[in-house]
Amino acid sequence: MIVWAEDNKYKKHRGHDYIIPPRKENGISTEWKDDLLFVTKLDSMLSDGKNITSKELKMCNQLYGFYSKMYMKNLLRK
Repeated sequence: MIVWAEDNKYKKHRGHDYIIPPRKENGISTEWKDDLLFVTKLDSMLSDGKNITSKELKMCNQLYGFYSKMYMKNLLRK
């Protein structure tokens, strides 16, 4: 996810902070920082020995599919 954010960040105006675009999938837009927060929370839960639900696992797989696909696409362009 971090590599994807680095590859896709942009500046709207010179001198301003970088903007990381939202994830757009199936007509739904989700902020990158929300995805990162979700994955970080689940990682922390797993590190503490807790289980995650099948719904959370499914969401992780969707996020992996999106961010890895975009990463590979950008990697091939270079």
